[in-house]
Amino acid sequence: MTDKYFKYLFAFLSFANTLIIYILTLAPTVGFIDTGELATDCLKLCIGHPTGYPLFTMIGHIFAFIPIGDGIYRLNLMSAVMGAVAVCEFYFLMIFLFTVYVFPKDFIKKFIDEQENKNFKNLSIYLIAFISSLCLAFSVTFWNICNGIEVYSLHILFLITVNFLFFKACDITVRNSVNKERYWLLFAFVLGLSFTNHLTTIFLAPSTLFLYFAVNGFNKLSFQRILIMAIPFAVALTLYIYLPVRADNPVLSWGYPDNLVNMYRHISAKQFNVWMFSSTEVMKKQLEHFIEFYPKEFFYFPLIIAVIGLFSIFRFNKKFFYFTIVLFIFNIFYASNYDIHDIESYYISVFIVNAVWIGFGIFYIINKIKFNKLTLSVLALLIPLVIVMKNYKECDESRNYYPYEFMQNIFKSARQNSIIISSQWDFWLASAWYFQYIHNVRPDIWVIDKELLRRSWYIRHIQIHYPRIYELSRTEFENFLPELYKFENETSRYLTPKTEFDKQELMKINNAYIALLNSLVDKNVPERSVYTTYEIEQSKTEKFGKDYLRVPEGLLMRYTKEKGFDSTYQEPDFKYEITKNPDYYYEFLMQSYYDSYLYRANYLMNFNKFDKAEELLKKCLELDNQRADAKMLLKKISELKANIK
Repeated sequence: MTDKYFKYLFAFLSFANTLIIYILTLAPTVGFIDTGELATDCLKLCIGHPTGYPLFTMIGHIFAFIPIGDGIYRLNLMSAVMGAVAVCEFYFLMIFLFTVYVFPKDFIKKFIDEQENKNFKNLSIYLIAFISSLCLAFSVTFWNICNGIEVYSLHILFLITVNFLFFKACDITVRNSVNKERYWLLFAFVLGLSFTNHLTTIFLAPSTLFLYFAVNGFNKLSFQRILIMAIPFAVALTLYIYLPVRADNPVLSWGYPDNLVNMYRHISAKQFNVWMFSSTEVMKKQLEHFIEFYPKEFFYFPLIIAVIGLFSIFRFNKKFFYFTIVLFIFNIFYASNYDIHDIESYYISVFIVNAVWIGFGIFYIINKIKFNKLTLSVLALLIPLVIVMKNYKECDESRNYYPYEFMQNIFKSARQNSIIISSQWDFWLASAWYFQYIHNVRPDIWVIDKELLRRSWYIRHIQIHYPRIYELSRTEFENFLPELYKFENETSRYLTPKTEFDKQELMKINNAYIALLNSLVDKNVPERSVYTTYEIEQSKTEKFGKDYLRVPEGLLMRYTKEKGFDSTYQEPDFKYEITKNPDYYYEFLMQSYYDSYLYRANYLMNFNKFDKAEELLKKCLELDNQRADAKMLLKKISELKANIK
């Protein structure tokens, strides 16, 4: 067996071990946030939420033909495979950084010569690269990304590939100028492909520009090369032609990019720009959140090794040191100004940099200790092993049916041929798209996303899928659309109105919106049952349906003008598992079940249905036995029963 044999053996192990563990922890069905929508996009070649993700969608469509499980499972598996490939590539990147790019040749030669086993000179280097790749693979965010369908799985593969090609092109030891320029052109093309998947590729800009000019000089030739690289970069971006080609997709065409204006709005993710750099309070909140979860990514102690690795890099290659520092800091700064809840994936470059630092830290420690380097490298395998053991439970999605069950319980709560108005995208709306459009589950229910009603393309979506709703409220839709176009074209103006005229215009937009919501209720009740989810009723703004009573039915509120008790209603048989997981998404689900029982019990008490109310309140206490409101109502029921006797 030769060094080359072991090099590729560890490459295979980095891929295979990672993939096996990812499959063991893989989500069996839909998850939170965008998974249901993204699966629908891939299976039906739709246009997803901005920026459209054309490459990811097409790859997903091909991957969905693999005959394993149903559509969503195949696409979850795709994320696992992409993640494992990225880990394998990171292994090769680390070998390149160790043996070619960062350390001087005489240093590496001395490291190899000091090993006792002369037949396997590079074995310790391969082991350290393998260890650092596993550290990255089983860091919390990286692992979670690979447990279910998400655009970030392809994004991490691109980030590592782009960086690898960039370092190859920057390698000053390459004497053949033709090969060097080929690397630059390939780097530019893959960089363009990366931008067709996720715009946070821009996080690489400051660090790559710094190193590019640091290596090549700030001269005419460097700028000429950039102009030449713009050609393959632009060629890669032509993948966005997918958007107008598929704009008339009948299932889902988010943003309806049938023209240049809509394409630009969609590709630039204009609708999400309002969440960027919105306030210093947002940055402070996100930074505090980052500081809280960042040490847990690699389970604390490897970060000490990372600091040692950073010191080692500074000692041997200051340009590469500054590259990693700039990438690390810029990623944190930029991502921390984005006001979304699921922010962790936006720090993925930070974690890749950390894995690089950890690898160099292990290398430095092994080199400094006067002991058999191969033995120390084998012992260092304990580091990723500890990370796997500590993060496994948190990252294990193999029994996570919570979002699926929540969506099913929402559907169980609705009567036949009903309308549900909700803003719970992260919890069940995205999942509903998958199950309604792919598996034809509860096609009788018309689901309306209250927040997407603020987007003109969604009005078209309603026309296609719910023509009856559109026809009944045609006047309100047509009155709202011109106001909506104003808001979409000058969003920042209306979000922060500075003049009295702007305030009046904003009021007109809001009034048209509320008139539309009222119409959705007025024009469909009692022909159809109209429901909302609880967060809409709990909101103090944008109230609609003021002339209607709210009847809690399962996880929904039904609008009605009937004041009597409906004895025909059957309580839905919810199926769910109680969890004490402190994560926001799980807490929301448990709170929703709690509220559904509490509100229904309160409603039943108004009609002297004490036994049934008592039964529901006991379910509240099964979910949370510390809450005072359920205990108070139980006490009140006992008093009322005593008075009746």
